[in-house]
Amino acid sequence: MSSYLSLLMRRPVPRLGGPGNALAALLLFLLAVFAPSAHASQTPAWWAQVQSEAKHGGYQIIDGKQLKAQLASKPAPVLLDVRPDYEYAQAHIPGALNLEFHLGDRTTLDPAKAKRLAQLVGPDKNRPLIIYCRSFRCLRSGIAARWAVGMGYKQVLRYPAGWHGWLALQGRVAPNAKPGGLRAGDYFPSCRLVVLNKASDRAYLGLTHTHPSFALEDVAADFLFVELYNELCYGCLKEVASYNALFEEIESDPALKGRLKMLGLGVGSLNREVKRFRRQKKVAFPLFADKGREVFHCLGEPELPVAYLIQRTGNRRWKIISMLAGHIGDTKAVLGRIKAALAAAAAP
Repeated sequence: MSSYLSLLMRRPVPRLGGPGNALAALLLFLLAVFAPSAHASQTPAWWAQVQSEAKHGGYQIIDGKQLKAQLASKPAPVLLDVRPDYEYAQAHIPGALNLEFHLGDRTTLDPAKAKRLAQLVGPDKNRPLIIYCRSFRCLRSGIAARWAVGMGYKQVLRYPAGWHGWLALQGRVAPNAKPGGLRAGDYFPSCRLVVLNKASDRAYLGLTHTHPSFALEDVAADFLFVELYNELCYGCLKEVASYNALFEEIESDPALKGRLKMLGLGVGSLNREVKRFRRQKKVAFPLFADKGREVFHCLGEPELPVAYLIQRTGNRRWKIISMLAGHIGDTKAVLGRIKAALAAAAAP
């Protein structure tokens, strides 16, 4: 077949519409069918897209083999993990430093973050800088790479496969949650939360005391729907409208209003950050700060956003009866799931 192709390629290519156009069509067909395709089969479908982003941003793309070679070189490059600090703390590529970038950095970069980036990389603008985030779907590494180029660094390398890609190189799979994470049937962590919107939060939650903080056991409800979010989590930001709609559904349902209360916990957020977030995003239900990530850690550090439906038990503790991870989707469908879970929990 190869000799036949060579023979065809040595013949003059006829003009379209001429008597030999059938031969030209045959030649194109054979070239398409028998041309080497090994590279295409080895290249991920998303590679062309990230290559285009890199060309536009002025940085380079590297794969797993190139990453290993870079990390083995001397002097070693700077390896920067731009995921949230709680994800970095769970696990990261050995030797990586952490400086979180997020979607809010697309158009403007905080001077303090730019200064910290310069401190991490150092004064040598020619030193290789390798940037990664979670996976090829994560936009953080591309944002950070563009800013690094803009700051004058000459060898900015993006590893788009990210942490999940690194795990795959080691023959491992990224878990959805930290081993030992709490699930249905486990007790929800006991915690105390600082009241932020004092009058409205106290009225909604049915708090009878005037202390600055309260325990979940103080809430006047049979069930709680507790959402965990981080304001730098893109998925969490997308969920605000869905959770607001779910809150309205609950409050307009006579069988649920007063019986099921809803609240959110800002993972790693300060009280003032939670107040600002609720005001800016117009969150309809109470939000509180899990500043030290105590609740988040006790739950097993699940991937955000995530929500827990919990029930008050006879000993006044709260037990998890359902867990909703990721995008909640159709709020009416979620409301149906909540009602079914509540009915099952109430069954003898």
